Amino acid sequence: MKDVKAYDISFFGEFVDKDCEKEFFDYDMKRYAKVIGPVALIFGVIFMMFLIADYFVIKNHFAFTIILTIRTLFLIVSIVVYLVAKKINNYIHLTYLIATYEISAVIGFLIIIGHYEPLTLLSFLSVMVMTLAIYITPNKLTYAQIISAFLSLSFFIFYAKHIESMEVSVLLKSIAYNFIIISYCNIGAYITNFYKRKQFIDGKELLRVSITDSLTGIYNRAKFNEALNQWVDDCKRGENTLSLGMFDIDNFKRVNDVYGHLVGDKVIQNVVATVKNVIQSTDVFARWGGEEFVILLPNTDIHQAIEIMERMRICIQDNKYDEVENITCSFGLVTLRENENGESLLQRADKLLYDAKGCGKNIVVCEDGIIIGPETVLT
Repeated sequence: MKDVKAYDISFFGEFVDKDCEKEFFDYDMKRYAKVIGPVALIFGVIFMMFLIADYFVIKNHFAFTIILTIRTLFLIVSIVVYLVAKKINNYIHLTYLIATYEISAVIGFLIIIGHYEPLTLLSFLSVMVMTLAIYITPNKLTYAQIISAFLSLSFFIFYAKHIESMEVSVLLKSIAYNFIIISYCNIGAYITNFYKRKQFIDGKELLRVSITDSLTGIYNRAKFNEALNQWVDDCKRGENTLSLGMFDIDNFKRVNDVYGHLVGDKVIQNVVATVKNVIQSTDVFARWGGEEFVILLPNTDIHQAIEIMERMRICIQDNKYDEVENITCSFGLVTLRENENGESLLQRADKLLYDAKGCGKNIVVCEDGIIIGPETVLT
């Protein structure tokens, strides 16, 4: 798991670590991606329905025509967002779409409100409603802050002074109330973002614990079986190759009996660290149980797998293990056959590992009688 500091949350309600934030952002936006379009469509329809009130309030025919045009355009934009949001797979692009949509709503709102004569205190309340809508809509908090600030500043600079019977003291109070509302929205959004990210961290840690071995930090048996079945299914659908190696530490019982279980645990951890330096990130490495391990090698044929297993064997043999000497491992190696399942593949690897033990240990035993060991030179 990442360092705890990587999960610190900034003033803007985001992880300080950019990689952590991107991982959370993709996870979070994926949950909202399907509702963005319908919400925009509903908002567009509601925005259009206010035209009924405009018809009875707006007496100027030219002003009504402008308002009709703006509401119609916004409905069209809402329909476009509804259609486009379904097809966006890059979630950062989805936030750009949401922010653009919110800006268009704010601009349309400001133009429309400018054609109301005279303005009333209800105009101020509508600004508050718009502000709340901006913060409720799923998006980056910084975008909500910028757009809401643009809405409030534009309203109070260009329109608030035209509100009917608005005294200076009332205007100042209105500005103060608006600032308080935005502050509450920011505090609420920050708390929500904080706990959503905390829940995300807890979920990641719970998942990590459920799929990893507590001693070594590599995958456990259950996770390996899941990955094995998935790769076997993938190979059946395509022409990919799949190899599997099973190995255990030779004479490990003697290590525990002579040096104790704590030293034995350290030996296991050192072996795991050595193997991790040899295999690739795409390989699936797991502790099968006790001192026994399995490695799944996707897109690796038998010849490539033999080279990997032999490098592992040599690295383990040559490594230093503090007070314990002569640590070696024995290996059984197989490749997936046509129409074979994961259980059969494991059984064959386990048998070859048993054969390696019987043939003197510290060797790699493959099918067709291939044995690679200290006396073998790979070419």
